[in-house]
Amino acid sequence: MNKTSRVSQLYKTSLILSTTFLLLNALSGCASAPIAAPTPYKAATVKSSYGYSSKKVSESDYVVLFKATDKTPADLVQQYALHRAAEIAEKQNFSHLEIVKTNVEKKPQLAREVVASNEPPQAFQNTQCTMSGCEEVAQPMAGATSNDIVKTQINDVYYTITVKMANSAASLGKKAFSARSVLETPLKRKK
Repeated sequence: MNKTSRVSQLYKTSLILSTTFLLLNALSGCASAPIAAPTPYKAATVKSSYGYSSKKVSESDYVVLFKATDKTPADLVQQYALHRAAEIAEKQNFSHLEIVKTNVEKKPQLAREVVASNEPPQAFQNTQCTMSGCEEVAQPMAGATSNDIVKTQINDVYYTITVKMANSAASLGKKAFSARSVLETPLKRKK
């Protein structure tokens, strides 16, 4: 292979790599915006992601955070945080827990939302003039289709509970939960 063909091959390879990088970068920019949909029960993999996270404050005290979109019902967000606290209690060999403090914060966020529309496209009126005169002409206007993704304003909900854990309900107080009974209760919206 001569020097000219090697340079040509390197140029083609770098062009393909650059194009691929730009395409992946553009796609990741779209994917970084949250989706305006309910948040499922899951671990938050990084600080900015949705789901649960926790922090040990002392041997028996933990702070549990569940970050969700405001499309997630409030009672479900509360269940998620309590469920996570019960998982921690069992893992740390505690049988009971009590919520000592709760806090809710909401922060506005731009999110992606899929817009579905079954309506026909709207028409707008336009005047067209020729030598023989002017007349109104209706032209179709592009409207939302079932595949359109739009940006919408939502709130990120940060629901935090501080829990105290122990091996008996008596050592906590009247509002103590059994970790086992919390874990046996299905995670679903209350009616």
